Amino acid sequence: MTRAITVITTFSSTGWDEYGKRMVETFVKYWPKEIKLKIYYEVKPNVDYGDQVEWVDLNAVCPDLVAFKTKHKDNPHAKGHKIGSDLKRKGSYLWDAIKFAHKSYCVSHEALNSSSDLIVWLDADVVTHNPIPAEFIESLLPQDNYCAYLGRQKIYPECGFVIYDTNSSYNEQFMKDWQELYNSDKIFELVEYHDCIAFQTIKEKYEAQGLKSHNISKNHPHRPGVHVFINSPLGEYMDHLKGKRKQDGHSKRTDIYIQHNNDYWNKIQ
Repeated sequence: MTRAITVITTFSSTGWDEYGKRMVETFVKYWPKEIKLKIYYEVKPNVDYGDQVEWVDLNAVCPDLVAFKTKHKDNPHAKGHKIGSDLKRKGSYLWDAIKFAHKSYCVSHEALNSSSDLIVWLDADVVTHNPIPAEFIESLLPQDNYCAYLGRQKIYPECGFVIYDTNSSYNEQFMKDWQELYNSDKIFELVEYHDCIAFQTIKEKYEAQGLKSHNISKNHPHRPGVHVFINSPLGEYMDHLKGKRKQDGHSKRTDIYIQHNNDYWNKIQ
């Protein structure tokens, strides 16, 4: 491994109990010791995982996040209801701007302030089940690419895992543009108000200017409806417990389209 790497994540206090604790414990067990996990927290749990895990007060380092949440605390359009929709109907995570603002500010803050060459966003409901080789993460991002992500056909990327090169000439403006979507309320002008659409919008803007990005799942099943994370090279080492999979403790048998030959998946398959 030639480039320094930091992994980042965030979760709520309830999320810690439901899935975050397992994520951190499996990270410490299976990730290379030279890769640090940095957790942006709102309420820090009373735990100690040693030097590999660093805790960052999210609200203290991201005052713009606090301002955005305060400004929109009574705004139903920031909590699941698309502008122009019937407020009497149930909202959706697709338009929950406040929920996904935490992740957006976390990523942008770390990318703008990190001393690591690469930062990796990893959703807090990801479980690592197999030792990750030291060179694996770096191999997912070719040298001339700014970011690596999980692409899907006819739908926005799956952003449970994204790598960013902080040394890229695109990094500063890419991340400032991301913050500006929230600071200026332009997030509400997008088709949906979550981080995946925000990421896609900015990525496409800079790709038109020459930015290169690497689709990790390009040669793997990624049509709509497919659980692309586990059907990519990441599935050999990790499982993403999206949605109701958290209650099961693993992805479903029907999620699996490619064979990963290890004990974790063999027990499910």
